[in-house]
Amino acid sequence: MSIQKNKNKNKSADCVVAEDHIYFPKGYCFKYGFLKNKKKLPFSIIDEIRTNTFPVTAKINTNEIIFLQGLDEKKCIEIKEKSNISLTTPVDNWSLLCDEFLDTECSNEQQEDVIQLLMENGINRDEVNGIRKRISSRMLILTFFSWEWMYYGQFDVLKQLWPLNQKKYWWTMEIALRSKKD
Repeated sequence: MSIQKNKNKNKSADCVVAEDHIYFPKGYCFKYGFLKNKKKLPFSIIDEIRTNTFPVTAKINTNEIIFLQGLDEKKCIEIKEKSNISLTTPVDNWSLLCDEFLDTECSNEQQEDVIQLLMENGINRDEVNGIRKRISSRMLILTFFSWEWMYYGQFDVLKQLWPLNQKKYWWTMEIALRSKKD
């Protein structure tokens, strides 16, 4: 497939910002949770928009992450101005968990810093090891073919957890939404 065709294919999955909702013309990419059999995500149920993930995500109903493919900074600001939804950059647990699968080497000190940050967000060392073990073969195969060296996150993990089911979907949500206890 040519690069141009691939860009157009990905573009067709992009969401569209409307007056009071985000619209998914081709439907949402994962068939679990709030957007199962729906194409509209009302602004009224969005708790925050996370701009430090790829793709950009929306936290909804306090318990689910929705992937907003195609949204850029300009569109995020437009949503904030229309709806007063906060734009946030919380710790991206899945990015930290997936760092070791990137085609990049990290020092022992950097690896330990990642573990400490995950522990601060309620994911202890044994659980980190268990999660990584559970996803390692598929993430390493992905890296073998993509040579990705910059970012893996929850979206990438969900795409690799085939066959995806409701249990796996909500497992990733629970981990993504863990945060420091204030």
